[in-house]
Amino acid sequence: RSSGEERPPKGRHLRRCTSQGFPWEFPGSGEVVHLDLTRRHPSSETYANDSSHGPLLGELPSTAICGNDITSSCLYVCGLCAADAGVYAPLSVLLVIGTLYLFRAIYVEVCTALPMNGGTFSVLLHTTTKKLAAAAACMSILSYVATGVVSASEAVNYLATIWESCPIGTMTAGLLAFFAFLNLIGISESAGAAMIIFSIHISTIVLLAVTAGLHIIRHGAYTIVESYQSDAQPPFFQAIFFGFGAAMLGVSGFETSAQFIEEQAPGVFAKTLRNMWAAVALINPILMLEALCIVPLKDIQEKYHLTLLARMAEVSGGVWLQKLVAMNAFLVLSGAVLTSYVGVVGLTRRLALDACLPEILLHQNRLRGTNHNIIIGFLLICTSMYIILQGDTAVLSKVYSVSFLGLMITFCLGNLMLKTKRKQLPRDERAPIWSVLLGMLLVSVGLTSTIVKEAWILKVFLVYYICCLLLVAIMFWRNKVLKMVYRVVVYGQRLACCTSYVDHCLTSMESDIQLINSRPLIFLTKGLSSAVMNKAIMYVLDNEDTQFLKFVHFKAPGEEAPQNFEKTVRFLDRIYPKIKVDMVIVEGSFTPENVYALSEILGIPRNRMFMACPSVELRQTVASLGGVRVITH
Repeated sequence: RSSGEERPPKGRHLRRCTSQGFPWEFPGSGEVVHLDLTRRHPSSETYANDSSHGPLLGELPSTAICGNDITSSCLYVCGLCAADAGVYAPLSVLLVIGTLYLFRAIYVEVCTALPMNGGTFSVLLHTTTKKLAAAAACMSILSYVATGVVSASEAVNYLATIWESCPIGTMTAGLLAFFAFLNLIGISESAGAAMIIFSIHISTIVLLAVTAGLHIIRHGAYTIVESYQSDAQPPFFQAIFFGFGAAMLGVSGFETSAQFIEEQAPGVFAKTLRNMWAAVALINPILMLEALCIVPLKDIQEKYHLTLLARMAEVSGGVWLQKLVAMNAFLVLSGAVLTSYVGVVGLTRRLALDACLPEILLHQNRLRGTNHNIIIGFLLICTSMYIILQGDTAVLSKVYSVSFLGLMITFCLGNLMLKTKRKQLPRDERAPIWSVLLGMLLVSVGLTSTIVKEAWILKVFLVYYICCLLLVAIMFWRNKVLKMVYRVVVYGQRLACCTSYVDHCLTSMESDIQLINSRPLIFLTKGLSSAVMNKAIMYVLDNEDTQFLKFVHFKAPGEEAPQNFEKTVRFLDRIYPKIKVDMVIVEGSFTPENVYALSEILGIPRNRMFMACPSVELRQTVASLGGVRVITH
């Protein structure tokens, strides 16, 4: 605005040319609003006391939380991989370790550029469209389902090695129900409990490895030679190919650290990835080699592919070690079931808050304040999957592989999108493009091997995935469907026999449409860029159900708003008549505290605030803004 122009008074309507249309099609004229945040606002104290700003997790507790997940996978991966690859299983495991090494840099680049909880969903939400991010999130949900079922089933299978009359099916369903009950009453993961379980698990694994090593020294490694010469040993390339796919399950849990990165202290995330990689690189090859030196391959394929480590413990150390390994397996795998509940509740809540899933999932019970609809729904889905697949852990693990490997591939795509569309974001490390492509290729090979061996597993995966995708699709298309039905009813109103009933239906649909479109959005703009502001409106029209968008600009006290800012907003408000474009000038610095205060004053949550990709000069990180989404570059 030029210096000669008069400042518009607070709340003045911007002029707009309107035309005839349905009541919900034209929300009205935009406004100009001024806010002063230079004086301390009550919400500043609320922000300072916010629980999300409590003590952050250090390296050890963070490693324990995600380490329980990834190190517990050796309890079922060793048997499955050995059954597929035979004596070449250690080579397949080494290939997986090399693949995981590539993904260390891939994850560090993405999660230090966007240090926000959500993993794959978060990176795709900030680099692509909301629809693609939601589709990837459906895969994450299915991954949590498979994690819960596989972990519960394997925990009970290990328990059955020391309890011969154990009803495996009933106990598995009971274990899933037990952890659902714990979540319903508000008991979830804690860093202290995770550290205790992790310490017990690692100690047991070390004891098993040492005992097995001493047994091999005393009795020799003749078993592996006999297995190599037996008919049970598959050909080399076939063994490596299918063994690699099975061994990829051994790195499931590597993505767990990205799900709670906001709760970790600065610099801890990269260390947790390093620690998890080191644990897998030491534990899986050693246990795999020792198991093949102790247990015949034919026995592994026929009897012990689910409980190989318990059998190795029994042969090398006796019944006492077998019981110790079985109890440790039951404990740590049960912990993985709890992890799946906590993870799926957090992810589903995020999707529901972003209007990707029905808001009914956000309902909380009055007694404990937990999301009972999510927890009970997750229990029913897990139980149905276990029943449909008849408790076959080998098949369940492959369904898990499909979802987990699919997530890793989409994460690579997110990394590539981050390099091209959000290159200004600072990050601790940049993975070379060749390493991203190579990692994606290796994971694709693992996914192919899983599908080729048992193609019908893909059908099971698709059934559950499409069901989840349909829920998301309903949320994205509900507004369009309501509008289409509304127009059909209006144009067919003359043919209706009961006019009053039709009018009531139209009124009800109008109310529903207006309710869906009534939730406003904010776009935080640093300066005047009509192209960026236009792209923001186009993004909102394509991805969000709303008719209200506010362009917010923070300016220092005494500083003038960007020249022609109001004219630009007025122009955009006129050319997009079906969305009300407001202009909000905030007097105050652009800080996380003021963004929080703005959210409280306007009643708009921060996850409904957008911004362009910040420049390297911006002192605030995207994560510090509390969920503000980057949508343009």
